[in-house]
Amino acid sequence: MISNTLLKFAASQNWHVANEDEYVFGKFHDYCITAKTDDVLTSFFTSIAGIAPEDLIELTTWLEQTRFPLKLVDYEMTDNFIAIRAKDTAFSGTAKQMETFLELFTDKLKALEVDPGLCVICGLPADELALYVGLYCHFHPDCIDKEGYDFTSIATEDDPESEKEDKESDELVMLTPMGDIPANEDDESGDRPDKERISALAQEFSGDREQFLDDLRRLCAVPSVDGTPEDSAPFGRETKRVLEVFLDMASGMGFKTVNLGNVAGYVEMGKGNEMVAAVCHLDVVPAGSGWESDPFKLLIEGDKVTARGVNDNKGPCLATLYAMKALKDDADFSPKRRIRLIVGLNEEKGMACMKHYRDVEELPVAGFTPDAQFPAIYAEKGIASIALSQKRGVSDAISSARGGAAVNMVPSDVEVTLKEENEPRTYKGVSAHASTPHLGVNAISRAMEELDRELSEKGLTDRFVTAYRALIGQELDGQSLGLAYSDETGDTTVNAGLLHIDEIEARVTINIRYPVSFDVDAAKERLRNNADAFDVKAEWISVVEPLHLPKDSHLISTLMNVYNEATGLSGEALAIGGGTYARSLPNICGFGPAFPGDPDVPHQANEWMSVDSLLAGAVIYREALRRLAD
Repeated sequence: MISNTLLKFAASQNWHVANEDEYVFGKFHDYCITAKTDDVLTSFFTSIAGIAPEDLIELTTWLEQTRFPLKLVDYEMTDNFIAIRAKDTAFSGTAKQMETFLELFTDKLKALEVDPGLCVICGLPADELALYVGLYCHFHPDCIDKEGYDFTSIATEDDPESEKEDKESDELVMLTPMGDIPANEDDESGDRPDKERISALAQEFSGDREQFLDDLRRLCAVPSVDGTPEDSAPFGRETKRVLEVFLDMASGMGFKTVNLGNVAGYVEMGKGNEMVAAVCHLDVVPAGSGWESDPFKLLIEGDKVTARGVNDNKGPCLATLYAMKALKDDADFSPKRRIRLIVGLNEEKGMACMKHYRDVEELPVAGFTPDAQFPAIYAEKGIASIALSQKRGVSDAISSARGGAAVNMVPSDVEVTLKEENEPRTYKGVSAHASTPHLGVNAISRAMEELDRELSEKGLTDRFVTAYRALIGQELDGQSLGLAYSDETGDTTVNAGLLHIDEIEARVTINIRYPVSFDVDAAKERLRNNADAFDVKAEWISVVEPLHLPKDSHLISTLMNVYNEATGLSGEALAIGGGTYARSLPNICGFGPAFPGDPDVPHQANEWMSVDSLLAGAVIYREALRRLAD
């Protein structure tokens, strides 16, 4: 059967459905494409007849280099066809992301000058279209019974031992297996709990499931993106509104609630001189492009819920509230410490909410934030945002450009207008979190690469394009910027998140994640020297220090015991590149909501979460708060 995602995509392209819904086929950018779904894999087939040997090598190299951003499982080339397979979840259930995937692939074929109209058998131009061995392609009827030329053969004429064995005409032979793509680069925590274990944990909140979904629907309906400051709403009226909605929910459950000037707030239970806490946030990143449903209307499909914030961080925040409610309703629970759920409204734009909280409120003696992944996180890389700017010149070819939704997101689209053109052109990418830029395709970097080539062919120049290609290019480690570094907590990563070009200035804002022992002062000097060579000014906008907690501390060991007991696993504490609320308050570490192996969906289009995973998380948070409060 064909997946719903593939059916949606086929319908959007006016493709044909064939063989009782076994596969779909049609044209995309003039290339004949056949696609089908097997189990959890989506496969795309197209002819590359006529491809030159050197271009075949370049295509293979490109596929190897981009297997992570394209989220490929494997690819095969034989009998003049290429088959590319990706997990259906790579498209997050969206036809739009499938379209972006094929745009990137067919653009590469065009760059290699692979003619889409050649006979799949002989490699010469052909007008006839047919399903040859079940795959849509151009062909000559006279070639059907002839022995064709295999442009995809890896055999060489000089090597008789390399002749391919006879095979059925519709068989594909694997050339370069690439294995499964890890869902999360930071995931070194071991096995994922099996689905049955997660479902069993979620059953402990089965009586609350419907109310939980109703409450989640209310939270996600508020587009709580950082907005224009107002007198009573420092981060915009929608962040104020979502805080009011959340505190109203908690008050209805019988909790004490406090609103800290619409900057942050908290929910509290229990008595005692000391306090432990869970720290969450209710603000979200902009929806961005590529959504298949309203990003601020909760979509429920079985165990899957989709909306902006269900994963980052409204869903886990609500799960923590339900965990506290379970403790409050437990007559046998008499904690020595108070338990507080702290919620902020500015996590995505700098955590100013937690700075205000630190200035005016009591600090926890221990706690966690469900704004990362399981199990407990003992180290988080440092985070810095840096603006790289250059004054515009008369000879620069670009008149304007704009791209990216937030600096901590890999940009999914960029608009560029050249001085010689009246209409803007759009360059597409694939969004991902800035802490894992290799899981996306950066639209800014792609635009700069293509513009560099095009302008050179036209005899035009743009100094910013030249500088970008030299300092950033397609690098993700900051080597040319002078920012590359590595230690036991990982490597430096660099994401070009925002682009703005006008007649006065060109500016790209990058987001870097750096290891715990990274020397920021030395890096500033290296960056300044490298940028000066291209008349680029480097301005460090913000720097958030790394977080490091001993693995054998009471907090980390307690959370690890809770997690391993609940899941039946033996995971170990993690070091990650993502920034969480843990570093905004003392004595806090990241803990959930993602389980090992979960796809990386925060900040992406069609952000989703398993309801069972959210409720299983509530069980784990309940026990963690119980032990920390005793």
